[in-house]
Amino acid sequence: MLWGSAISSKILSGAVILFILILFQSLLSDLVTILGFKFDLAIVILVYIALTRGPGYGVIFGFLIGLLLDVLNPQAMGWGALVKCLIGFAVGSFKDNLYLESVYSRGGLIFFALMFNDFLYYIFVTGPNAATFRILSNYSSVSALYTAAVGMLLFLGVSKIRSEQAETEKRSFQFD
Repeated sequence: MLWGSAISSKILSGAVILFILILFQSLLSDLVTILGFKFDLAIVILVYIALTRGPGYGVIFGFLIGLLLDVLNPQAMGWGALVKCLIGFAVGSFKDNLYLESVYSRGGLIFFALMFNDFLYYIFVTGPNAATFRILSNYSSVSALYTAAVGMLLFLGVSKIRSEQAETEKRSFQFD
């Protein structure tokens, strides 16, 4: 019984995260766009999931995020899912080999994940050409910096909440 509730809890939390992501992408992403540079919440969530859960969850979550976001761009259906699967696997695989306790290293990982995402996506969808590399150097790099900076703040917030929860559980355990 406990096993079933743990699995349903993970599925439910994953569904809630996907729902929040779709709401953000469809309704709120334009509000946090600065001078045409977008914040990519999908990459931040994917990096967080892959770092905390490993490559298996990274692949599954990357596929689901990519597929749901591909619905917003049906001409490239499937490419986003493939690219985000690769990112989820790569980040999840590197989590044990890299020193990622620092918020700066996590920000760097978000930056490189977003650059890798855009590079593969544009290569798969448009093919290798000069316009792809101009987009990467002029647009994707600044968007990746913006996303990494906000992602670092989000990671700081999540780690603060988790440490407060752990401290509360520790205190409640001492009183029992």
